[in-house]
Amino acid sequence: MTELYSLVDIAPTIAKVIGIPLPGVDGNVIPELVDRLQRCDRAILIIVDSLGYLTYQRLSSCMPHVRGATIRCRAVANHTTPAIASILSGCYPHTHGILTNADVLTSSIESILERAEECGIRSAVVIESKGAAAMKTKIDLSLGVPDSRDILDYDAKIRKYSIDLLKHKPVLMTIHFRAIDRYAHEKRSFDELKSAAESIDDHIKEICRHIDRNTGVIVCGDHPIHGRYAEDDQDVALVILDHIE
Repeated sequence: MTELYSLVDIAPTIAKVIGIPLPGVDGNVIPELVDRLQRCDRAILIIVDSLGYLTYQRLSSCMPHVRGATIRCRAVANHTTPAIASILSGCYPHTHGILTNADVLTSSIESILERAEECGIRSAVVIESKGAAAMKTKIDLSLGVPDSRDILDYDAKIRKYSIDLLKHKPVLMTIHFRAIDRYAHEKRSFDELKSAAESIDDHIKEICRHIDRNTGVIVCGDHPIHGRYAEDDQDVALVILDHIE
């Protein structure tokens, strides 16, 4: 897979897989992703904050359950909120205009989660509390975890809530883990960064134990990592997971 795609290509691709219209987007369908998910009738999108493409390469030995076809995607923003809005809407930040959680309430651009709900397809999201509150006005299954100084505990709660929501059998779910990003901002050592990656890998493994083989799992970063580990990391990783036994 040598063609460089963009984060705005993720939403139209998932829309194609689960069969919902997503008009007016800036992105395009990723054929390789559609091919690998064509037998799936459900999809989980796991966003790992700061999982740049080169960062993923450096941390891959600590993430044995994040394995599969890997696509290098162009980043569209340096910050989480506009980046995730682009991932979920298929639009660039200048199109969706979502720079803060409050903008979710006023933007005329709909996310793929909202479009799914409008089509009678159950969707779910598990993110930080403020973002979840904004999404709760759009979809029914929205759970949030309050921000915390203990980011490992925060991510553990994200995992728990995700597994809880899977009992409602959503066709599309979005989950957001933050430990790598927090540790990068705190200028932690690379060994600590590896520990953060290991914890996220364990969360993903546990989530995958609660899904069936017809559920496709996509892991992607939202923006390249910040701080001293950034180096030349300008893109983000997108991984279509192999099935986890």
